[in-house]
Order: sequence, then structure tokens, then C-alpha cells
Amino acid sequence: MSKEEHPDIKAYYDALTEHIKLLRKERGISQLKLANILGHNSTSFIARIELRQNKANYNLAHLVLLAKEWSLEVKDLLPDYPVLFK
Repeated sequence: MSKEEHPDIKAYYDALTEHIKLLRKERGISQLKLANILGHNSTSFIARIELRQNKANYNLAHLVLLAKEWSLEVKDLLPDYPVLFK
């Protein structure tokens, strides 16, 4: 099995990352503050995700923590992106 990310999955993660980045910036939250919310003490964790380095992604636990912190539902963190699986 190939270690390459399926194009639909990659596109969704890209959209998710951009959506969370937009929400972060709208709230005036730094990468460090976001990292702290997610239990990390370094901006490098968020930077890797936002730059999509080494296939770094937000996971479900991250989304739950962000939703709680920002008084949202997890679904509100998901991008409006139609993913078509073939």
C-alpha cells in the first residue's frame, strides 16, 4: 500500500487546516496559544500543521478541544468542502 495521501483526503485536510487557521486569526489567537489549547508548548506543532509538513494534521481530539475552547460544535470546525470518494 502506498504511503501517499489519497488526493481527496489531502484536499480535505488542506481545507480543514485553512478553516481552522482562519478561525484562529479571526479570534486573534497566536499559534502558541492554539498549541497550548491542544496541550503543546511550542508553536512548531501548529506551524507544521498550517504548513502541512510531514502530513501533520489536526485529529479528532484536537477538534474536540478547539470546539470546547471556542464554544463551538465540532461540526463548526469542519470546512464546507465536498469530498467525493470514488
